[in-house]
Amino acid sequence: MKRIIAFIFVLCITLSFSFAQSKSEKEAAAKAIFDKTVALVDAKDFVIVPDSYDSSTGSVETNTDDANFISFEKEIVFLQGMIVCSNSYTNKTTITAYKQELDKKGNLRIDMQVKGSAISARVEIFVRKNGNYADVVVTPTQGTTRRFSGEITPRTESKYRKKPNVV
Repeated sequence: MKRIIAFIFVLCITLSFSFAQSKSEKEAAAKAIFDKTVALVDAKDFVIVPDSYDSSTGSVETNTDDANFISFEKEIVFLQGMIVCSNSYTNKTTITAYKQELDKKGNLRIDMQVKGSAISARVEIFVRKNGNYADVVVTPTQGTTRRFSGEITPRTESKYRKKPNVV
């Protein structure tokens, strides 16, 4: 009986060490992803294709169209699709104001103003610590506010479809 209790005790200790190690490994991997995301944002060379968005009825819908996206190409921001900017054009905009900060919890927050020929808007991007998933709010000066979420990916690795009707 003592041997069984001793065996169970040793087994529990061994399992607790392996779980602790796997948790720390997961945290390290998540931190590496977040650091890569911050580097992409710093370089302003990334794309966000919405996974989900708030529909006009107030419900959360899933996006299946890779033609809805927001793309950062240095000082140019492309907004495309009804989900992102309330029109069907590829809106080429320039950044007129930009603020990027890490809050006290380590989350990344980006606030910017963009201006193009078909849209002028405030774009807010929020990325939680230890991840690359962004919550985005696009508030145009005219029209309705758009909210969506998606992964921040490098432009070279992202699967998005830019339409030829750039305005």
